[in-house]
Amino acid sequence: MQDKTESFVTFYSKNNISPVSQDISDLEKHFQRRESLFRSLGILPNFVRGVNVIEFGPGSGHNSTYMASLKPQKYYLVEGNPLGIKQTQELLSGFGFRDFHIFKSLFLDYSITDKFDIIWAEGCIPHQNNPITILKHLASFSRKGGLFVCTTSNAISYLSETIRRLILNVYFPSGISSLDLDQALENLKPLFASHLSNLKGMSRPIDDWIVDNILQPLQGRKLLSIPDVIATLNDEYDLYGSSPRFITDWRWYKEIIGEERKHNQNALTCYYKSNLNLIDYRYVFAPQSVEFGKELEAVCARSWELMSQIQHGDASKWQSMFDLMDEISSVVMTFAPDTAKAIVEASQWLQDGVPLDRELSHFPQWWGRGQQYLSFVHKAA
Repeated sequence: MQDKTESFVTFYSKNNISPVSQDISDLEKHFQRRESLFRSLGILPNFVRGVNVIEFGPGSGHNSTYMASLKPQKYYLVEGNPLGIKQTQELLSGFGFRDFHIFKSLFLDYSITDKFDIIWAEGCIPHQNNPITILKHLASFSRKGGLFVCTTSNAISYLSETIRRLILNVYFPSGISSLDLDQALENLKPLFASHLSNLKGMSRPIDDWIVDNILQPLQGRKLLSIPDVIATLNDEYDLYGSSPRFITDWRWYKEIIGEERKHNQNALTCYYKSNLNLIDYRYVFAPQSVEFGKELEAVCARSWELMSQIQHGDASKWQSMFDLMDEISSVVMTFAPDTAKAIVEASQWLQDGVPLDRELSHFPQWWGRGQQYLSFVHKAA
């Protein structure tokens, strides 16, 4: 039985919300965004037509409209939030889609003997209490040769959001467990709206983003990195595609046979050489050494731990957090000077109590590549 404490479903259901909507007023543009994502993952429209698809955590169904438009033969959706189910049903039906079926279930409670050609798990495994367990369970529904798609979010890509979450503790030093969402949103929206205005391509309502990323009690939950997913699925799956794309392979295809295939090992090497690119979406940085990538991974991982401890009420961790921010800025300064300046500015701003009359030159513009997409092929043998 899935642990229901401090989960997405618990938070959403308790507050009767589904803060995961997308702007699809321009449906053609929305479908173009989704098609670009699918292409990065190696999925062309004809790959979906006539196959069996299962999607976990469709939220309000906005992204599901594109999958449904590709006309899979069987399209199952699994969602635990009653409001999300209602909105998804109404949205897909409103577009005239009929060949889909929504199941109300927590992920770990869902069971079916069918195997699927495509499993889609977008934005629903990271930030769970037990992401590795959920990852294994969802991947188990794939047929041999099928595709499993999931998203990741690690302490590098999420660093800018991790630091922004601490603004909440400055605003509400007595604690955030009993916050009134509407009042907190009213207080925080002017500040975060100015930051989010710098994020190009933003297609999500500001209110939804604040509730889901800042006000939702994520402390105690866990992130999920690309190395985490590869290590978990390595025996049965090969990494196939990603968004953003980071895998290069200059090996001659005739040599990629038997024990020399090593698709996942090559992907990990490429990842560690390029994971600096997750820290700031504004730039594409030159490849670094694998050793640098592993150091960056380790130092940033501590930021999530400290943020969680502070949001659990341990005020003694503030200084450790500020020291860590200085350390991270030093690690990236040579290769990402603008990012380093943003981290230093954010640290000082937090230490000074988040004065709203202070004009910030670097922090508001800095955002990481918060979420990554991975597609895996279920090995045939």
